[in-house]
Amino acid sequence: MTPDRGRDHRSTAPDGTLLRGLWWECARPEGIVLIRTPYGAGLHAPIARSWNERGYHCLVQDVRGRYRSQGRWSPYAHEQEDGGAFLAQAAAEHPGLPVVLFGASYAAHTALEAARAAAGAGPPVAAVIALVPALGLAETAWNTDGEPQIRHRIGWWHQHGRTGRSAPPLPPAELDRRTAHARERGAIEAAEDWDWPPEALAGWRRLWTSHRTDLRSRYRRITAPLLVVSGDDDFFHADARRLARAWSAASHFAGGPWGHGLAAGVADPGLRARITAAGGLSRVIDPWLAANGLPGTAAEWTRVLAPAAGARTRSLLDPQTGTWRHERISDDRVHPPGRPVPGG
Repeated sequence: MTPDRGRDHRSTAPDGTLLRGLWWECARPEGIVLIRTPYGAGLHAPIARSWNERGYHCLVQDVRGRYRSQGRWSPYAHEQEDGGAFLAQAAAEHPGLPVVLFGASYAAHTALEAARAAAGAGPPVAAVIALVPALGLAETAWNTDGEPQIRHRIGWWHQHGRTGRSAPPLPPAELDRRTAHARERGAIEAAEDWDWPPEALAGWRRLWTSHRTDLRSRYRRITAPLLVVSGDDDFFHADARRLARAWSAASHFAGGPWGHGLAAGVADPGLRARITAAGGLSRVIDPWLAANGLPGTAAEWTRVLAPAAGARTRSLLDPQTGTWRHERISDDRVHPPGRPVPGG
């Protein structure tokens, strides 16, 4: 294992497909973090090392059909069984170590699906952290008002959705042209002119003919606490809030003045400075882990999480003052009226 790259890791899906990833090891582990991504495990070295510093082994695994993992890449099709395969392996190889499922965007979906595998017959998971979650095919294709998200779906599918490795992004002018073409002719019909192979076209049709996920039904058996992170400018913001409300166990929602790229995507230097001064998302993630009995840094504000069973709580970062507000909520409303909690 090298500090920058991690050690090669292999697990086997129930159908025999070999899934490969990179394992970053912690000297004195108190837990394991699993990240399953379609974007290349090697790109996640900084986040893996940050989990090592918290006291966790960290596996970043390429999802089926992407980069070094075998099989055919079909977005949103195999994440439950593939994630469950690692959980079974981790329980056998590292008994007693709690597993935290972590991911952003598509990787948030893989985390949720692995938790669903554990809620069936697999080893339990200790917690789930879903950042700017892309919950499913329909949730990425349509916003909650029923408007098609054509432009960024064309961009994502061209770059990430068609082959085993990500392609260069479309030039803005070509993306504009394809977007206009799809709006005029229809998203499915327009793709027939884009020289995509039959498998890519089949996946594209599945995207636009899929149905929204009943989150309460899909994840009803999961007992692990959930932390959802979203941003005011994220195009999946409404679905992130929907996920936090639908979760059957305790859920905590963290939001702030960012988009899908989180704080790293904030262009305003003054705002970025205020986010950094407030401790960024670590000011929420680490105390939330500690409050749930996992390696993390305790903070006074986490008293709003008790009693934990079925609780709905949230943390919001004020863009003007650069301070976190932590509060208990009911039916997505503050109850009682929220006041800043010391230590936030």
